[in-house]
Amino acid sequence: MQRIRRGMPVKKGGSHANLSEIISLVFMMGQFMKEKMHKKLDHGHCSLLEFEALRYVEAGKRPLMSDIARKFHVTPPAATLLIDGLVKQKMLERFVDAADRRSVRIGLTRKGKQLLDLGMARRVRELKKVFGVLTPEERTQFAMILKKITKTN
Repeated sequence: MQRIRRGMPVKKGGSHANLSEIISLVFMMGQFMKEKMHKKLDHGHCSLLEFEALRYVEAGKRPLMSDIARKFHVTPPAATLLIDGLVKQKMLERFVDAADRRSVRIGLTRKGKQLLDLGMARRVRELKKVFGVLTPEERTQFAMILKKITKTN
C-alpha cells in the first residue's frame, strides 16, 4: 500500500525520496564534488573558478569578456578581475578581434593549456574513483537523469 508524502507516492518503508531529501542530497553532492575537485586537485595555484574559466576560454575559441561574464553570471568588472589574474599568471592572453578592433578576445596560452590538460587528467582520475561505486547501468541512469533535469530547466 502507498501513502502520500507532500504530493509524492511513497512505498511503505520510504523507498521513494521526497523533494526535501532530494534537495538535501543535491546540496550534499555539490559540496562533496567541490571538496573532491578542490582538495584533491592542485590546479597550479589556480582556484576552481579560474580553472573553469580556463576550460571555458579553451572551449569558447577566444571568447569576448562579455561572454565570460554571461557564462559565470557575474558583472563585466568581476569577469575582468577574474581574467586579469589569469593574464598576470600567463595562463591567458588578450587579443584584438580582427573583425572589430574595439573588441578584445581572450585566448589560452601554452602555459594555460598545460595547466588545463594536467588538471583535467587529475579530475578524470578523481571522478573515476567517485563514480566507481556505481555500476555501469547506474552511471547510465544517472547521466540520463542529469541530462533530463538540465534540458528541461
